[in-house]
Amino acid sequence: MDVGAIKAAAVASQASYRSFADATRSVLDLLERLLPGTALYLAHVDRAHAVHRIVDTRGGTPLGLRSNLATPLEDSYDLPMIEGRAPRVCNDIAADAVLRAVGMQRRAPAGSYLGVPLELSDGARVAALAALSPLPGAFRPDDEQLFSMLAGVLAYELERETNERDLKRLNDTLRDHARGMGALGRVVRVLGGGEDARRAVCRAACEMAGAPIAFLLEPSGRDFVSTAMSGVELAPVTIHPRPDTSGRAFTARESHFVADARTDPALAAALVQATSARSALFEPVLRDGAVAGVLMVIWPLPIESVPEGTASMLRLLAAQAAVAIEHASLRTRVDTLALTDTLTGVATRRTLGEELPRELARARRNELPVALALIDLDHLGMFNALHGEREGDRLIKETASLWRNELREVDLLARLGGGRFALVLPGCDLGAAVEVLDRVRAATPRGQTASAGVARWDAEEPAELLVLRADGALVGAKQVGRDVTIAAE
Repeated sequence: MDVGAIKAAAVASQASYRSFADATRSVLDLLERLLPGTALYLAHVDRAHAVHRIVDTRGGTPLGLRSNLATPLEDSYDLPMIEGRAPRVCNDIAADAVLRAVGMQRRAPAGSYLGVPLELSDGARVAALAALSPLPGAFRPDDEQLFSMLAGVLAYELERETNERDLKRLNDTLRDHARGMGALGRVVRVLGGGEDARRAVCRAACEMAGAPIAFLLEPSGRDFVSTAMSGVELAPVTIHPRPDTSGRAFTARESHFVADARTDPALAAALVQATSARSALFEPVLRDGAVAGVLMVIWPLPIESVPEGTASMLRLLAAQAAVAIEHASLRTRVDTLALTDTLTGVATRRTLGEELPRELARARRNELPVALALIDLDHLGMFNALHGEREGDRLIKETASLWRNELREVDLLARLGGGRFALVLPGCDLGAAVEVLDRVRAATPRGQTASAGVARWDAEEPAELLVLRADGALVGAKQVGRDVTIAAE
């Protein structure tokens, strides 16, 4: 190796490069000056996919070499060199049994070949720095030494850039993971507080995915309807699952990513317009193996894919969304039970306490009458003693059903406890109310009787006083022998 080449190689090894690509350009430019008339290239050797790809080249046109040229790995000169089946310097390719048989030689014959591997610190040979000449005898042993020095420079730059990229990716992943765990923790705290966490789930999805909009969808017949959202205020959104697109999330329990929401039928045009959606993700929410809902995340700027770390966090969030949906369902059932008597299906004392003041306010606004009655099954204790409490419960259930059949839709029948009921009769004056009560009492089953006391609201008294007057009338009905309706004065 001459002095000029040694100095040039030394300068290259000590230079500071902005990137591996910058180092590659500098090395090939140097070799082009030192070895004029040869085709020079750096190639990536991808053994996993059996592909040989030219990264950059100088003077390669006569031999059909160009940047980004990809060919089968087995067709390259470099694979046999890297594997040790062919020499690093071959000044007569036609005489070498291995190199003369490769596909590159058959397509564009060369006379000489020089190649050295780029070897990383773990021993992996991932690329080749090589030269081809149309003439035999083009390369000297010193040239191999020069290429080896420069290949070492490139291997160092490649590994440094790869390590920096991997470190950045790791830092990004850790940061995303920490952010995701924080968002997940906030959902757990909302759940632990007994609150409806579905909106918190949507906020957490936005935070995890770096997206401004998220919806939680739950089944409603054949469709899915939003029960919570974050980042936008819209009327409930309805999605009809399509088997060929979003249906994979709704029925096949698989995530479905939409790269371009403007052309994908998974999102209706109206929703795309309302949210400016460009990309979207449908993440199934599973409970006991069945789809209990779908978490939909929307990005207004297009993304090519969802990073695996983000996707993993969203899957964890979907598990919490299943818990949030179950808690919301239980709360709804508890609230329904609190407003509906479990034995008879009619309203409870709590419902009466909420509805009676509203009915009185409505009567005041519309200047209409309203009556309140209390009805009690006669001798229920004796019936239970003779037939048992189970039969007593059946009697109460049958009685409530038959009494309800005698009433209008606007009338409210509520069970106060035992065999005692209250009845709110909107638009009824006292005479009409007594007629209704007599008809209701006559419907009492199993030969049993009932007593009733009824009072007409005086347009001024509070609900509590109206109840007391009706109760006084009921006491009077029992005192005169039961099986009668008494109207309060």
